[in-house]
Amino acid sequence: MKTLMIRGYLVLTLATMSLAPNATPALGATIETKDGTAWKLYTNPRFGFSVRYPDDWRLGNQLPGGIGVTLFPSVEHSLIALSGHMNMVSGSSQDGRQTLDEFTASRRRVIARLYDKKKMEITWQKDANTSLAGFPAKRLTFTYQDDRRNAMLEVHIFSLGRKEGRGVRIKMPADRMVQLMPTIRRMLQSYEAGRDQNAVSPIVPKGKD
Repeated sequence: MKTLMIRGYLVLTLATMSLAPNATPALGATIETKDGTAWKLYTNPRFGFSVRYPDDWRLGNQLPGGIGVTLFPSVEHSLIALSGHMNMVSGSSQDGRQTLDEFTASRRRVIARLYDKKKMEITWQKDANTSLAGFPAKRLTFTYQDDRRNAMLEVHIFSLGRKEGRGVRIKMPADRMVQLMPTIRRMLQSYEAGRDQNAVSPIVPKGKD
């Protein structure tokens, strides 16, 4: 019964996670916390995306290939990984590359296989349309129990341009969601896609480009 209540609460809370483009400040702008202190800025040198994050979060090492970085909030067993990737896989878009829906289905399969190997059963929430830095994005959400039997929540948000894509992976203990989500929402409002994220969706019909 406790697990069902947690899952129901997650659905209601995540539905309020707004990433509206009109809430995104200009690149280089300062976001202030309630006590007036400025947040730190991370900019990825390879893909050019940037985000601001609280001073008390730890900045991890660059991900392999310089594709991104992992941020560690002060809450134990939580992280936010930011990454970029090339959109080179063939698909049904007008450019012959993956559409956002195709990429979403592919990511879901990869996640399912990964946790199956870990012998961890995951419970999927309903996929959701959202935005990231003003670009159309998808959100995948699921829960599971880790090897310490803690209830965990993961949220994967990603956008896809003609040449490149961007992704955000959020992981936290399910019972710390109320504590962390307001800060994460503000962090994502500061997210800038960078220099190469194509503003035109790969789903645009031929002749409309």
